[in-house]
Amino acid sequence: MLRRWVSGVVLSCMLVAGPGARDAWADDAAESYERGLAAYNRGDLVGALPLFREAAAGGSAEAQAWLGYLLDFAEDDAEAVRWYRASAEQGNAEGLVGLADMYAKGEGVEQDLAEARSLYEKAADAGQGRAARVLAAAYENGGLDVEPDAGQAAYWAARAKELSAGRNQQE
Repeated sequence: MLRRWVSGVVLSCMLVAGPGARDAWADDAAESYERGLAAYNRGDLVGALPLFREAAAGGSAEAQAWLGYLLDFAEDDAEAVRWYRASAEQGNAEGLVGLADMYAKGEGVEQDLAEARSLYEKAADAGQGRAARVLAAAYENGGLDVEPDAGQAAYWAARAKELSAGRNQQE
């Protein structure tokens, strides 16, 4: 109850304060995300979780995807889907592939292989290499509710290779 009240007060203050306050909120979300990522990279999952949660609530698509990942890992599937979806709705490739995984496995949502395939395609189009590899395997072996298709398998394998090469050049 208190948490809802505080959230309502914060939102009301932001609306009254105008765009400058929203920019500060975004800056806070970005800072929380960076601190959460640093904690995760140190192996401090307990410390990373509330920082990702704070940044996710502030609208950070990256933090939403990470929060979904950690919650998925912790088997809190319904909550993981919620955050993956929030990230995916912003076009975040990691959120898209996380949500696709949940649909493919039927965790936190009813299994829907066609929806999973669609999300993997969007994720690959957004630059997510693992999504392209999953699609290549699906078309090679017949999965995700598609028949084997050598042409599609070759296309997605080439796309995965292209995405992998692009990622290596950026590093």
